[in-house]
Amino acid sequence: MTIRMRIIIAAIIQAAIICVISIFGYLSFNTILSKLRTIEIIDDLNISLLEIRKSEKNYFLYSDVNALKEVVGRGKEIDKVVQSSKKEILKGLGPKTYNVLGTNLSKYLELAQKVISTGKTPPHFGEEFRTLGHELTRLSEVLLKRERTDVNNRIQNSIFMLIISLSAVFLFQLVVWQYFFHFIIKELAIMGNLIQMASQGKLHEVAKQTISPKNELDDAIKALADMARELEKREAVLLQSEKLASLGILISGVAHELGNPLNNISLMAQGYLSLYDILGDGEKKNFMADILTQTDRISRIINNLLDFSRQKKQELIEIEPGNLIEKSITLVSNQLKITNVKLHKYIEPDLRPIYVDAPQIEQVLVNLFINAIQAMPEGGDLTVNVGQEVENGYLIIKVKDTGLGISKEDLLHIFDPFFTTKGTKGTGLGLSVSYGIIRQHHGDIAVESEEGKGTTFTLKIPIYQPKEKEEDAQADRSH
Repeated sequence: MTIRMRIIIAAIIQAAIICVISIFGYLSFNTILSKLRTIEIIDDLNISLLEIRKSEKNYFLYSDVNALKEVVGRGKEIDKVVQSSKKEILKGLGPKTYNVLGTNLSKYLELAQKVISTGKTPPHFGEEFRTLGHELTRLSEVLLKRERTDVNNRIQNSIFMLIISLSAVFLFQLVVWQYFFHFIIKELAIMGNLIQMASQGKLHEVAKQTISPKNELDDAIKALADMARELEKREAVLLQSEKLASLGILISGVAHELGNPLNNISLMAQGYLSLYDILGDGEKKNFMADILTQTDRISRIINNLLDFSRQKKQELIEIEPGNLIEKSITLVSNQLKITNVKLHKYIEPDLRPIYVDAPQIEQVLVNLFINAIQAMPEGGDLTVNVGQEVENGYLIIKVKDTGLGISKEDLLHIFDPFFTTKGTKGTGLGLSVSYGIIRQHHGDIAVESEEGKGTTFTLKIPIYQPKEKEEDAQADRSH
């Protein structure tokens, strides 16, 4: 279900709840208004009955027949009100009491009418007349009291129900927004984590995410994972292309280095053939041993180039930093010889091992060495310093040259893809690829340079604890 659909459903439910509350409020207020109108009717009835009782009292005090006529006149008006408001009065008194009220009112008016018409007062008239009048006012007061109590109860109940309803809406709103907040924040956290991994160069970890899109954020996360997969493929192509570019430079130096052992093998083979008849067994073995030594030398050079050129997935291994530096220097040793660049190497003793993909780090170092050599066309000094920041847990490798240096403007873009200071002689990928490799190893690469004085590249590679090594190895195996 998409986020849009969830929001629509939540809005519909909320609108339905509000509609129900509105209908309830409307009905409640209508009922209260009806009750208030009933109270007005009953209150008027009560006042009329009190006026009748006043006329009744005047009759007994002054024996004035006109007072009874007033009783009859007002009584007929009250009877009309009782008949017209039957429905409202029935709700307050009930059918039985309503009938008693009507009967008593009829008897009361009959007694008064009889006295008016005959001019004579029947026996026990006063007592019966007063009793009926008293009963009428009592029923009117009871009815008025009940209606007022009922109205108060209804108002209180309506307020109570309104508070409960509004509380329900508030709680529903709170639950809905809490749900959406938790849901969206969770999805955004996943996306943020993937973006962070991608920014750190961990494209493989992002690419391995398998997402079945269920909403708009899942679509974005899937697109991010798809992008990482595509970038990972292109990164592999860039790594290999840059490696091949570096390999081409190395081969020019290797060709010179291979010439020496090949010439030696040729000379020894010619000498062996020409002197074969006069050589002793020991001398023949020496010739063969020299030839074998030269072929081993050639084999080592070729194997180093093959290891460097092979394309393979990242494989983290534990390696001594000194061995890594030495092998990387070996790969460019021929370039150093033919360019008149002097190497100065300083490696601290007792360096702790690191946990890296050795060929990738070699590629970074070879690229930095070749860049340094090319920056010193007339020769110069290449200095490699290797140490550790144990407190921060980093291996520090500094590669410094005394070459042409880099301008401040170019320094800002030195790690940008396809940016080069070599013109048509460079691809502009070497430092960009190197930056990606170091970031993928959770390290850092920085550069300092001054035109005419040289450039220094500083690599920081994390030193992993055994526990971290084991966790990373398990993670790599799971990939």
